[in-house]
Parts: sequence; C-alpha cells; structure tokens
Amino acid sequence: MLSKGCVLLLSLFLLCSCASFKSAKGKEPPVLENALISMSEEDVRKKLGEPTVVSLTLENRILWTYRAEWKIVPDNKDTVYIEFQDGKVVKVLKAKK
Repeated sequence: MLSKGCVLLLSLFLLCSCASFKSAKGKEPPVLENALISMSEEDVRKKLGEPTVVSLTLENRILWTYRAEWKIVPDNKDTVYIEFQDGKVVKVLKAKK
C-alpha cells in the first residue's frame, strides 16, 4: 500500500513538472522585433527592403508596413508594422493571425 502511494505521488509530481516545463518552453522571444529596435530607417531598409506602405500614426510617427504582395485570401497574417520616432525604430509589431 505504501509503495502504491509513493508511485502515485511520484507520477503526479512528474506530470505537474512536465506541464509547467511545456508552458515555459512554448513562449519564444520575438527575434525580429528585438533585433530592429533603435535601428535607423536606412538599416531597416537594408535588412527588410522597401516597405509596402508608409504612413503616419496619430502621434505623427512614421509607420512602415511590410506584407506579402500577393495572396489568394487577403489577411494580416505575417504583416510587420514598424514605427519610427526621430528616425529610429521604437515599436515593431508582427501580426500572427
């Protein structure tokens, strides 16, 4: 009876530790977003090419949009938005859906 209890507790502990490890492992840091912060417009142009759309935000910041040129079903998936202030990247967003 004691050995069955120990095996049960050990397997419960093992399942809990695997679940917490899986949730921590599932989140990957945004590589592209971190790499572009504080780059100049020229550096971003060298790395990603010409933007698809250039516009202004409500705060008068420059917003570059990179998206696929042609899609069968238009959506925002994999669209990258880069916001500049004083010629430097201050915010990068990548649409996932």
